[in-house]
Amino acid sequence: MQIRCTNCHRPYALGKVEVHALLDQMEAEQLHHINAPCPHCRRVNRVSRDELMRAAPDWRPQEEKTETE
Repeated sequence: MQIRCTNCHRPYALGKVEVHALLDQMEAEQLHHINAPCPHCRRVNRVSRDELMRAAPDWRPQEEKTETE
């Protein structure tokens, strides 16, 4: 997934594994967007759930692992 920084306007990429991890975090915390820091200028960029879902259409929420004794 390619993102263009809103501050320095340089593009950077988020890999598929990172996109899935961000979607898992958003699902766990019930967020509508997440902050993705720019590796060049270190400013954060808001990335919406819709943008992440377009990059990972095969993503499914992970089931919570419960420990049974």
